[in-house]
Amino acid sequence: MIQKYILLICFTIFVATKNQAQNVSSPYSILGIGDIENNDYGRYSASGSAAVSRREPGSYNFSNPAFLTAIPYKTLNFDFGLRGKVSRFRLTGTDSLTAISKDFVIKRISLAFKVTPKTAFAFGLKPFSTANFQYIATSSVSDGDAAYLKYTDGSGSINQFYFSIANEIKSRLSLGITASWLFGSLQNSIEYYNPNLGLDIVRNETNFYNAAGLQAGLQYYTDPSKKWQHIFEFTSTAYPNLTGQKTSEYVEYGTTIKTTDPENIQFKMPVSVIAGYSLAYKNGLSFHLQGDYYKWATRKLNYTNTYIKDAYGLHAGIEYSKKISNSKFTWEKFHLAMGARMEQSYLVINNNYLNDYAVTLGAGKNISRFISLNAGLDIGKRGSSSLNQIQENYYQFTIGFTLKDIWFGTRRTGRFN
Repeated sequence: MIQKYILLICFTIFVATKNQAQNVSSPYSILGIGDIENNDYGRYSASGSAAVSRREPGSYNFSNPAFLTAIPYKTLNFDFGLRGKVSRFRLTGTDSLTAISKDFVIKRISLAFKVTPKTAFAFGLKPFSTANFQYIATSSVSDGDAAYLKYTDGSGSINQFYFSIANEIKSRLSLGITASWLFGSLQNSIEYYNPNLGLDIVRNETNFYNAAGLQAGLQYYTDPSKKWQHIFEFTSTAYPNLTGQKTSEYVEYGTTIKTTDPENIQFKMPVSVIAGYSLAYKNGLSFHLQGDYYKWATRKLNYTNTYIKDAYGLHAGIEYSKKISNSKFTWEKFHLAMGARMEQSYLVINNNYLNDYAVTLGAGKNISRFISLNAGLDIGKRGSSSLNQIQENYYQFTIGFTLKDIWFGTRRTGRFN
């Protein structure tokens, strides 16, 4: 059965990839290594992306590898998530700007399975950061008498392939480790154009990056048969510097006039610490809190009044889950969730942090004991025009699919959530 599902998903992924919107996703992705993907794009996005202390057996939790021990023995979970986003950008003042962008992209593909009653594995692929921007500016030549147009656009992504293993080292205490490999490229193109001056020069630049990373997570939960269950979590991730090479070429009126030799580059990465707590009532109601801290090396970027500094995040959510049981199985029929999040980005623009605020809501339903569908909506704002930043008001839609099957043996007893 699972083989048929995987073929269906692969076809769906192919179609979705071929039809991704090509509009600008964010002007902020020109900075640093693009928009970093910290949030969950599955079930837990609906509860403010408070994900690290979650322990639902039938939902994939990328935030904390220790959760993997919650997967039922001999069960295989195939999971992927999609995100659509509609944004309106606004900048007030002398440079009045209003623009709208849309995109639709795949955000996660993962496969998890439990090989012993206490040990589970997972691997998958997700974007680590993305860049997709375009803008036009008017500048002057050195004498100030003639102006030219400066077109800038960029695209690309840094992807993350990961492999996770988790083990229940003591009763209700799990340890998880994730090894990651970051790889990808970011491209940007700058065109200087003025037909009256005979000026049409394009500089194309490509940055290739790669790095390895390691994440460790702990998760402890109290007796789930009690009226109230408590779940505590702690996880930390570290990456060495992103390293790679930069190549540039210069094109004049469609003809390449110069190509530079590859240049070694690096980008300093953060160390992160994330802690979470969940409180679950036996009737299916649960509350979730999460705090994030990212330790960046403070430095200035190659843009006026733009710096990188430490980043923070706060997430909170509430969820109601309706479960049904018979003599052999317990599984989730549906769930409803809502939450909020606040994130202080690693970017400081015009001496003010780039903040992101959002309220979230969503729902999920098990179509059968082996197929579940989740949907979520974030309504948020990033940046503030009152602080001389480009303000982004957005609606973000997430859809997640999870397919569950017995990877060997027969379906006799079990628990699917």
